[in-house]
Amino acid sequence: MKRALPVIIMVLTVGCTADLRDDEALAGKVIKGFEGEPVVPRNANRLYIMPPVNMTGAAEISDKLLYRIKSHISLDGRLGVDADGQKSDLRLEVLITKFMIQNLEYDTIGRAVKKRIWITADVRLLDLKRNRVIFFEAGVQAFRVFSDLVQPIETVPQVTEYVMDDMGKRITSKTVSGWYTDQMTNIEKGKPGDETEFRGGENRP
Repeated sequence: MKRALPVIIMVLTVGCTADLRDDEALAGKVIKGFEGEPVVPRNANRLYIMPPVNMTGAAEISDKLLYRIKSHISLDGRLGVDADGQKSDLRLEVLITKFMIQNLEYDTIGRAVKKRIWITADVRLLDLKRNRVIFFEAGVQAFRVFSDLVQPIETVPQVTEYVMDDMGKRITSKTVSGWYTDQMTNIEKGKPGDETEFRGGENRP
């Protein structure tokens, strides 16, 4: 029995050493992650925003979205917006994949009393100095439920502007920080909520 003790101790020591090595390796990965650069490289200061490509056929939404993105990027202040890409550090590309006006509810005589405007886009950010893709995000979306018959009445042009502004904010957050969860509603986050939360971002926590 006395001879067996050193063997048992050795096995326990080896096991503990292996666990410690695993923990150290995991800690090293976590620390390395903290030491990494944010989404926008630290030395990047200038951004060129390409005019969004509109695959939907809806008129004027490309210009509206471009204006909103430029405005919110400028307000954020992290990046300067270039008029062209000749001297830019980064390039933002947006492909508008969906723009829909959906009828959600009808009254007793068949009129649509609740509608939704919904836009989706694929977004890509490129590092022009390193010639690499920083991120590609498919299906960034924004939408708003409204009625043009029941109070509070809103028109399609009004709601379109709200949706474009919300989309501009989301694309800006994604570009600068890598996330736009702060722009999402409770329903989008999988929490209980009401469709009216999509009214341009009201009732967000």
